[in-house]
Amino acid sequence: MSFDKTNYFFYHWGPFLLRMTATPAECKSVLKEGQLARKKRSNRHNKNLAGHIKEEYLIKHSQSINQWLNRYVKVYCIAYNKWKGGGTLKPEYKVLSLWINYMKAGEFNPPHEHGGDLSFVFYPYVSQVLIKECKTFEGTMRGPGGICWLYGKASHLGIDVVHHMPQTGDLFIFPANLHHWVYPFKSKIERPSLSGNILLDQDSRLTYFNEKK
Repeated sequence: MSFDKTNYFFYHWGPFLLRMTATPAECKSVLKEGQLARKKRSNRHNKNLAGHIKEEYLIKHSQSINQWLNRYVKVYCIAYNKWKGGGTLKPEYKVLSLWINYMKAGEFNPPHEHGGDLSFVFYPYVSQVLIKECKTFEGTMRGPGGICWLYGKASHLGIDVVHHMPQTGDLFIFPANLHHWVYPFKSKIERPSLSGNILLDQDSRLTYFNEKK
């Protein structure tokens, strides 16, 4: 897949939040890596995370994930530079941490932020049962299983929250300190999600943080 053929769109909003769609093969590879991590109790990652989720596992040294992730980080930088109208952010970084959550009925992620400079969340499989539950939800906020990002002070004239109900293959990259959370759901299903934190190298960090001002 070439960079210019990767479909993406961004929200005209405070921080640069980018949504892309990963390939079925990439979804499959993450599901496989997740099952391998799940087999070892030593990979339990709960004590380092904010989620009210029973199964959260650290993924260590995944060459297959890092390979395709690198492509999407490059797309993020390309899109960010266009969004900035001449930005010079470079895709030079290292992955600080990588983990997978298996979210079930009644579990949720409270409002939180991550470490590093950039973070991402990827949904390799979303059950149609959950999507149906969300569609039939009656309320003014995002429905069950939805993810939200919060920035700034609430205003009826501005956008302070971005809501989204994930679909299979959805991949989001955003500033690590951007607060976000995930609503619980009732469906008796399991929804895996891969997350990670990225640290830009020194030159890229200087560029990124200077341009954000």
